[in-house]
Amino acid sequence: MNEQRTNLTSRQRLHEYQAMLARRLQEARAKSSTEGFLGVQIGEHHWLLSLTETGEVLDYQPPARVPLTQPWYLGLVNARGNLLGVIDFGLFCGEAPTGSGSGAKIVVLSKDPQRACAIVVPRVAGLRSLSDLQPAEAAVEEGRPWLGRAWRDVHGTQWRELDVRQLLADPAFLQVGRSRA
Repeated sequence: MNEQRTNLTSRQRLHEYQAMLARRLQEARAKSSTEGFLGVQIGEHHWLLSLTETGEVLDYQPPARVPLTQPWYLGLVNARGNLLGVIDFGLFCGEAPTGSGSGAKIVVLSKDPQRACAIVVPRVAGLRSLSDLQPAEAAVEEGRPWLGRAWRDVHGTQWRELDVRQLLADPAFLQVGRSRA
């Protein structure tokens, strides 16, 4: 009888412990989904990529070029057995080509393997939380539905959210092929 009580108490403690862990994981996910961002710098712009939408950060490797593609489509890389299209996001935005020097990374933009692509990031600025930022004014740009909210940090640096879902649905972004002109 005493052994049964001990087993019951142990199972009850285990159940309580599992429930507490599940609660903490859920709280952490909820917090990261509303506040967690990866900060990157591309050219002169600072971007915030949502941790819920963004995949992993890989060391830079030169992409294999693909003929007849847009200049901003750098090519393909093999990431753990999956082919990823790599984009020069600065060039896509009409800026100068993004450097791929020392410290450059490839940031996967989607956790969904069917929609996965990546951008070259010369500088990863680390994790950012909205609680550390203040809302900022930003110009609305026609034809760029993927431009999210603007923020300012304590140093006065302006950050812009990159809406990855909107970017991956943008017809201009999806059209990597070019004509034979």
